[in-house]
Amino acid sequence: MQEIVDRLDRIEARLAAPPRAYLPVAEAAEFMGLSKQQLDLWRMKGGGPAFHRVGRKCLYAVDDLRAFMDGLRQEPLA
Repeated sequence: MQEIVDRLDRIEARLAAPPRAYLPVAEAAEFMGLSKQQLDLWRMKGGGPAFHRVGRKCLYAVDDLRAFMDGLRQEPLA
């Protein structure tokens, strides 16, 4: 049963995703439920999701944001 709920959660997340493949920093932060400052800090110090620099802009691929969040997933102990 839990597997079905997890699958539905993943489907809902995909359907709720922004239609664009790349997001600017503020929209990427909103998509992840984080502050823009947190993404800025990770970008400067490392440890955050992969990003693309296009001129002076930093863009995040939605697939990279999802992969990063999937990597943070933790299973409950009990």
